Amino acid sequence: MIFSFGVTSHIVEAQFSLAQIPPLENKQPLTLVAEKGFWTDYLQQQLLPKFTAQTQVPVKVISLSLDDMYQRQTQSLLAGEGQFDLLTMEAGWAKEWASNGYTVPLNELAQLYDPLGEQSIDHYLEPYYASLLNILSYRNQIHAIPYNNYVMGNHYRADLFEHPQEKAAFKARFDYALAPPIDMQQLLDVSEFFTRQAGEKLAGKKLTAPFYGVALMAGNRPHINDEFSAILWSLEGNWLKPHYEAQALTLFTIAANNPPLAQAAGIYRKLRTFAYPTDANFAFEQAANAIAQGHVAMWPFAYNNLWHASYAVEANVEGAKLNVAQVPGGKPYNGAYAFAVAYDSKNPRAAYWLLKYMGSYQAQYDYALGGGNPCRADVVLSTQLAKPEHRSINGAFTASHKANIAWAKNINQQGHFTSSAMGRIYPELTTACYNLANPNNDIDTQVQLLQQRILEIQNHYGEVPAIVK
Repeated sequence: MIFSFGVTSHIVEAQFSLAQIPPLENKQPLTLVAEKGFWTDYLQQQLLPKFTAQTQVPVKVISLSLDDMYQRQTQSLLAGEGQFDLLTMEAGWAKEWASNGYTVPLNELAQLYDPLGEQSIDHYLEPYYASLLNILSYRNQIHAIPYNNYVMGNHYRADLFEHPQEKAAFKARFDYALAPPIDMQQLLDVSEFFTRQAGEKLAGKKLTAPFYGVALMAGNRPHINDEFSAILWSLEGNWLKPHYEAQALTLFTIAANNPPLAQAAGIYRKLRTFAYPTDANFAFEQAANAIAQGHVAMWPFAYNNLWHASYAVEANVEGAKLNVAQVPGGKPYNGAYAFAVAYDSKNPRAAYWLLKYMGSYQAQYDYALGGGNPCRADVVLSTQLAKPEHRSINGAFTASHKANIAWAKNINQQGHFTSSAMGRIYPELTTACYNLANPNNDIDTQVQLLQQRILEIQNHYGEVPAIVK
């Protein structure tokens, strides 16, 4: 089932406020997992004190890194410890946790605890992007509310792309106009073109240090997988392909040789020769800093929720102007962090109302003002946030909106977003991509190793089988 919730046709400000929370008899404290960083600070300083003041229900925050979040929560859920009332998930884990019964469907919670029942939650979700709700759904039921959307965009130095000398030099060399790349060959061309040594000129000025065409998240961290995914999907490839009968998922196939993945690996290796130097720990923070400090011409697979970080280049580099385009190939990695109520919550009624409050229009609006990338179209398209003085936070909103709308129709075609074993497969993809990016490793061997691991994990932990074809 593909959820639409009206976002593509009209925007409904489905407002929700603390005043709508009914009296809660159970005052037992809630425990909430949140990712370390700005969102945790925002919760503790802004949202949660207001919730507690309204309901007299205290909320404790367990702040974890993404690397620890999956294992820590999964272990607790498997044991039924009731340790966490509200879970934080990366969207790729949603179907795995739902299929194991770890998360409670939102419509079930609404039937139990909301005076208006399912109608209330349906209306509440109307402004959310269908692409995100589809990822977070399981068997036609939505299990989580997203709060941080990290759809990708190309953050690029518009001042360099628009410089007359650079435009003329590029046209003379490649015989087409310099612009943000729309496919993989253009990405390689533009990356090579902007890679310069100290002493060479860039936009008419002599460089005092090397300059690079791209920033890549090429470390042994989960984010290299997201870059590989964007490239692979643009080549019409996949990690595993879902098959349906009467709209029911019945099978996954894994390509025997996977030529698109081998091609993606070759492209990534070439890109690394034009990329800002990385190490095993290099990920999104370092990539954002590379463009913010003026070391690269573009971050082609940037998370748009880091626009605010990339935008610092305009303050750090004289004359710099940052802009955003769709990722090369037009198939960005998409996803979100989301909250869900745990099946073993000791106070599920209060957890449900806190969940709705954290995803409310005002909460998402305030989150956007802090530099986050919202998951609600009514916030993204807010006329107040669209004001020029907010460009440091809204600069990628339009690009994110277009990417989310485009993804809504395609989510169910990607095994990455439909497998109930993706929480276990995802780390294997990270390891495989890091190995594939290493020019010392044989690409075909690494592809075969990954194929075998996906096959084993899907058939052991997934709900439907996988075969090599």
